[in-house]
Amino acid sequence: MQQATEPLRHQSIAVLLVTKDKEFATILHHLLRPNGYQVSLAPTAEVALSLASRAAFKLALIDRRHNVVSALRQDQTLRHIPMIGLQPQGEACTEEQMVEELAAGFDIVIESHRHREWLAIIKALLRRQELQAAPLREFRVHALSMNLDRHEVKVKGKSIQLTLKEFHILRALLQHPGRVLTRQELLNLVWGEDYALEEHALDVHIHALRQKLEDKPSVPQWILTVRGVGYKLSAD
Repeated sequence: MQQATEPLRHQSIAVLLVTKDKEFATILHHLLRPNGYQVSLAPTAEVALSLASRAAFKLALIDRRHNVVSALRQDQTLRHIPMIGLQPQGEACTEEQMVEELAAGFDIVIESHRHREWLAIIKALLRRQELQAAPLREFRVHALSMNLDRHEVKVKGKSIQLTLKEFHILRALLQHPGRVLTRQELLNLVWGEDYALEEHALDVHIHALRQKLEDKPSVPQWILTVRGVGYKLSAD
């Protein structure tokens, strides 16, 4: 059988397959293994939960004839992974049933029996999960941008040189646009909770940041002082 994607030879993605149908399980094993997926078979919800306690599954494929998705969604280790309901060939599925199953916890119910389509959907859901789990590496507010991988800050497309502490202060503000961060919160985020530092030192760094980032540092538009509390990055 021709596969829809190139084999992922450099990695193995753990997939939980829940079905009592041995023939259906064999089809899925033959489809998934050459494409880099390591399949663990569970005939019941109880077996699935037992397997989940010992393995970090990235995806669950569930025979929609088995009413187990609600139970799996209640498990701490499985509740956040994508769950796909698969309909074996020859089985009927009404629109009402599909709506109920989506409400019960499926991310998607696949009626098609095209294996290429199964692989494409699996890949897309895993990619979406990966993007949601990955920490944000680039921030943009107004004309201000920060790229953590390149350790780069730009204002209106122009690179700005910051000291390490200035960079970390700005990162904290960019991560919480519009939210007031107290002086102590910023000190803890940048210097660490066990580091003794006068709040005045933070004010000095904020002043330096404004000089580098603001059009009119004496009348800042981005890094704002909230008197008696701390600082915030304007989100307006």
